[in-house]
Amino acid sequence: MSQTSVLKFPPSPRETGASRREGGTMNERVKPQGCVLRATAISGRLQGLVGEITIAQTYQNAEAVNIEAVFTFPTPVEAVLLGVDIRIDDRVLRGRVLPKRQAENAYEDAVSGGDSAILLQEAGRGLYTVNVGNLLPGQTAKLTYRYALLSVWNGDTLRLQLPTTIAPRYGDPGRAGLQPHQIPPVDLAAENRFSLELELGGSLRQATVESPSHRISVEVGAEMLRVRLAGDRGLMDRDFILNIRGSAAARAAFGLCAPDRDGWVALASFQPELSGHADAGGRDCVLIADCSGSMAGDSIAQTRAALLAIFDRLQPADRFNLIAFGSQPRAFFNGLHPADDRGVAQARALVAGLDANLGGTEIGAALQLAYRQRQGQPLDILLMTDGEAWNVEDLVGEARRSGCRVFTVGVGAAVAEGLVRGLAETTGGACEFVHPNEDMAARIVRHFERIRAPRAEAAMTWPVEPTRRLPKQIKRVFSGDTLHLLAWLPTKPEGPATLNLTLSDGQRLNQTVVLEPWPVAETADTLPRLAAARRIAQLSAADATALAVEYQLVTPHTHFLMVDVRAEGEKATELPELRTVPHMLAAGWGGVGSVVAAAPRMVAMEPDLDDLDMPAFIRRGPVPPSPTPMAAPAPITRLNSQVSSRDKAIFDPSQYPTGSPLMFVGWFQANPARLADPKQPLPTLDELADALPGDLLARLRELVAQGEAEEAVVAALLHAFLQHRPEYWLPRNASRTIRARCQKQVSATLAAVVEPLVETWCATG
Repeated sequence: MSQTSVLKFPPSPRETGASRREGGTMNERVKPQGCVLRATAISGRLQGLVGEITIAQTYQNAEAVNIEAVFTFPTPVEAVLLGVDIRIDDRVLRGRVLPKRQAENAYEDAVSGGDSAILLQEAGRGLYTVNVGNLLPGQTAKLTYRYALLSVWNGDTLRLQLPTTIAPRYGDPGRAGLQPHQIPPVDLAAENRFSLELELGGSLRQATVESPSHRISVEVGAEMLRVRLAGDRGLMDRDFILNIRGSAAARAAFGLCAPDRDGWVALASFQPELSGHADAGGRDCVLIADCSGSMAGDSIAQTRAALLAIFDRLQPADRFNLIAFGSQPRAFFNGLHPADDRGVAQARALVAGLDANLGGTEIGAALQLAYRQRQGQPLDILLMTDGEAWNVEDLVGEARRSGCRVFTVGVGAAVAEGLVRGLAETTGGACEFVHPNEDMAARIVRHFERIRAPRAEAAMTWPVEPTRRLPKQIKRVFSGDTLHLLAWLPTKPEGPATLNLTLSDGQRLNQTVVLEPWPVAETADTLPRLAAARRIAQLSAADATALAVEYQLVTPHTHFLMVDVRAEGEKATELPELRTVPHMLAAGWGGVGSVVAAAPRMVAMEPDLDDLDMPAFIRRGPVPPSPTPMAAPAPITRLNSQVSSRDKAIFDPSQYPTGSPLMFVGWFQANPARLADPKQPLPTLDELADALPGDLLARLRELVAQGEAEEAVVAALLHAFLQHRPEYWLPRNASRTIRARCQKQVSATLAAVVEPLVETWCATG
């Protein structure tokens, strides 16, 4: 199996400090880092299906040098960031959301110039990277993120799933858009912990709650339920899961509205009940089982249980196939097979031998094989996986084009929600998540109810004609699942909003809600921002950027930035040393330990927490004696420039004419060490002559002839190129050295002359 997250092993008691200072990748020891994530506190309030969650992270620099702390961390995929509060020592600082390139350049200029800066980037579906630049020795930085979450009912249960770690993933994170410093390392010596306090109010205050992942305590009050961890702090090696079961009254349809610019935005939420209307005809279904190495232990046991439960739900009129995959997919039948007694018996026998021993997580190849099984009528795919792959956007795009519905079951203690949810939602399917301590059969029953549910035509009637709707067309309606509908209205809505359903057998159903004003004036912008966030994926890059800046949303097109300009005598005099905060290894990942029965399901205050006070790999299994059994990640060097094999071909100078921007990129890629060393002179114009177009070279030489220092002209050239071709990045230390030299050597007048020349050149390709 080939995983590309950095996995590090703890030293043995006999190791010396010198052996730990070697640093590096999986087969090397971990360099001790004075900057650590000192604390993580999660809090929040759920008021019905609308919730606000807060994550507070405290970083401290205990080293003698200024550092840049970088942490890539997970959030729920549906989370919408509302704000970031920053406190460095005793000072409260503010930032703003800016276009991506503008924010990155301003951050890099601030760090290179010795100022403090914080950059928060979206690193993928449900992933963010925070960069805390120039944290001085002894300084403490506390970052508090607030995000809104729109939850859903699944039957009588609302599932709140808060991820705390990122398991190692298969594939190339660079192709997924991550830069080397953003790749989340995993360290078996790490022991990150978190505290938790949640309040459940409104329609949820009389709900019953339980957690399959953690031991919790519940305090019942007159106005709310308060949920805490039963111990002081929990280990960040698994998702925190809270299952909230509500009455029919708690799950009733509801509507909200709030002012939004020149109009109003409205949210209507329904839970249609279509029981008794299942289609009786046969179905074509392909079952896909992830048998990659990361599924070893709890996850593969869950998958075997799921498949056996599926076979119990098949009907004689159905046709099915079973695909197991790791590095390559393998179909158990030649095409779709009748679900008769013989076929099901054969499948049961095959499932008994399934194990997590088929290599890497090539989900794409397995899905492509499944798509080819389609024989005329609609095909449904049921995929069981932990989702630990980097190529999420490629897989979701292929699934969208397949014409098949994909139903997913995310298994394990730290599922990659972005892939599991993305595949289902983009194809009109649905997703379920099953912790090792939960009943897999119940989830499979729910999925087969969805698969057999009649196709329903849905239409929404609003009090006034909307100027915009989301979704534009309602394509996915399942019995017992919440359906959220948004509309932008020209005036304040007066009167009911109605959902009209027409089933395939001709029956008609409807549900009606009254749109109530948003209840808290101080947070009245939450609904407009939630609604705006759902529009982003449908817009062009330019329109998405403009909308995200207007509503202050962190998206793939925008970042949050804070710059604290220091007085001249207080600026950092050296570039910061990079310190990447490692994750704990996800509990049960790759068969290292188990989380089965590690937490009781019923609500209780449990005094004996010794078992949960240890990481899962210690609690349920031996520490691996050497890296060999875990030989998953290919060694990578996170601080060096990384270019995929595809991109290396792009940077082959022989493929491009002299003077093209890509020829210049090749020179950059060949000289990162020289550019990173502030003691090395910058290249001369003669050295760069073959990589520059003749007219630009002549103009730069003219500036030198007019009295500008050649090194200043070259510094302005390199800096401008980084500004206009950011997709061809250098290692951070190299680009920052260029920026620092530009700040010290290049006048505003010189920069104003060189920058448009380079912009014009870069626009040529």
